Amino acid sequence: MAINRPASIPFPATDDDEELLPLPELNLPQGVTSLGRSLVIKGEVTAEENLIIEGTVEGNISVPDHAVAVGRTAHVAADIMAKTVTILGQASGRFTASEKIELRQTARVVGGLISTKVEMIEGAVFKGSIDPSKTETAVAVGKHRFKEGRPDMSTKSPDDSVADE
Repeated sequence: MAINRPASIPFPATDDDEELLPLPELNLPQGVTSLGRSLVIKGEVTAEENLIIEGTVEGNISVPDHAVAVGRTAHVAADIMAKTVTILGQASGRFTASEKIELRQTARVVGGLISTKVEMIEGAVFKGSIDPSKTETAVAVGKHRFKEGRPDMSTKSPDDSVADE
């Protein structure tokens, strides 16, 4: 289910929102696709627009020239390649962003972060590694795979794995 939204949108509210920091207003001329709370996807997700995830995604998410937001109600077990990645919910995997990764106060993240800019808000929980040195290579590989129609980002080196809690 895709919902096109106006160019400047806030992150969608949830019924039980408390004192959460809102996602910054996004200037999104290309539109946004929102994956709702009841949606479960297992496999590959690719898009040429911004993506908001509120449901469950297992697999790979490739949005190399746009933003991905993992909402507070989301459960994501996937590798994500995007321009920016903002996480408010539960996520595990390898997250690569050409510009920035942001873990908001309700984020619960296990995995590897690859970006030259990582921001973690007080209250976020993170277990894993951060490697800004791999950003340029990982972004180039992700964009190539996206263009080739093969967004398989499962190629990991042994040191990229993180033990379960």
